[in-house]
Amino acid sequence: MILIALIGAALSARLDTTYLPPRGGGGAFGSGFGGGAAPFGGGAGGGFGYRGGPQIPILRYDNNPNQGDGSYNYAYETGNGISAAERGFQKVGGGPEGSQQADGSFSYTAPDGQRISLQYVADENGFRPVGAHLPTPPPIPDAILRSLEQNRLDGSYTGDGDDGQYRPGGGQFGGYRY
Repeated sequence: MILIALIGAALSARLDTTYLPPRGGGGAFGSGFGGGAAPFGGGAGGGFGYRGGPQIPILRYDNNPNQGDGSYNYAYETGNGISAAERGFQKVGGGPEGSQQADGSFSYTAPDGQRISLQYVADENGFRPVGAHLPTPPPIPDAILRSLEQNRLDGSYTGDGDDGQYRPGGGQFGGYRY
């Protein structure tokens, strides 16, 4: 009985190698993690990370982390045309006191060959990207523009302060005005 339990425990405790890091090959972490003999084995080159194809050189890398006043910046550029840059700083005036702003850009070549470039600002008003590849809303049709202008000229908007917002307890239809 004990022998059957030991055999069962030994068989169930067997580690399935499917979930272990692969052995051999060129890894991004060299022989320190996943390469060499222990604990993950794998021979020269490591077991995690890079699996093949050309290695892309980093042409430029600048990193200036938080300088203690909330300001930072970084920039990098790779040999395959990827580049990015960002700077962040504490805003003085023009927003809530101590609000942070970051502005930056990145660019790369899409698989279809199109060059993608994006500039952005991120602050208390959110993330605001700008790029030629971003979708834009269609123009407002002329008929709707004429109708809006006519409503303004006719005085259709009474200016009574009803901006269409819900206000609890307002009138026979609850908080909505019809």
